[in-house]
Amino acid sequence: MNKISSIITIIFMLFSGSITAKSISASAQYLGNEGVLITHNNKKVLFDPIFKQNYNRFTLVPQEIKEKLINSAAPFNTINAIFVTHDHADHFHAAEVSEYLQKHKEVQLIAPTQVMKKLALQPNYQQFKPQLHEVSLNIGDKPISFNINSIDAEAVRIPHTGWPKRTEIENIVYRVTIDGVTVLHLGDADINPQHYTPYAKFWADKITHHAFIPEVFAVDEHSTTSAKVHLNARNITYVHIPMQVPDKIKALAVDYFATPGEKRTLKIRANNTQ
Repeated sequence: MNKISSIITIIFMLFSGSITAKSISASAQYLGNEGVLITHNNKKVLFDPIFKQNYNRFTLVPQEIKEKLINSAAPFNTINAIFVTHDHADHFHAAEVSEYLQKHKEVQLIAPTQVMKKLALQPNYQQFKPQLHEVSLNIGDKPISFNINSIDAEAVRIPHTGWPKRTEIENIVYRVTIDGVTVLHLGDADINPQHYTPYAKFWADKITHHAFIPEVFAVDEHSTTSAKVHLNARNITYVHIPMQVPDKIKALAVDYFATPGEKRTLKIRANNTQ
């Protein structure tokens, strides 16, 4: 009887997905504008978390969240790495980033050359210089890969939105994998497909479980599906949403971050197909 019960239990688990579905603790928490905290297996990374400008349009990081971040209070304790996509005031503030790094010696920062030049001008530069990892890429360069502080990451330069203008801005797209969970952050990448097709193999080589892409990609009801196909992404959350959420975004019924502190569970199955 016990044997029969065990067989029934196994069959039930198979059909319910309890065996194939991997138990995942991964999550994404919104800070403001394009700032996102990713947490998985006690490892944490931040994208564009420290900035001071919103141009009276985008969402700032609330003071309560910012103080927790600066003071390494939960959930911003034990941060492994910070990724900065580009040197714009609604994504990066040199003085505040330098103060944070000096205070938290264990945190590593990955950023493009333009960001590094701003940090090098800070009076306390020598004290946090060992924590810096520069991404030096030109438009059209091959993607690079690296491992920093137990975090696997890849980077590719995609032109800033507004192309062909503003090509001087070093906008870096990061694909980051934490113990099998892969996220993609596009920064302010331009929407034109010609920027992405040369990297078709790069996107195809690895499934992105969750991508964070700017609001300009949400053009119509087909946009999210198209982005998923081109980027090999299973799920998408839009960021860089104006404080007054556009009616278009609401009408499209896409997933987006608008309220600092809100979270998403990052979904993944053991076979990495979902």
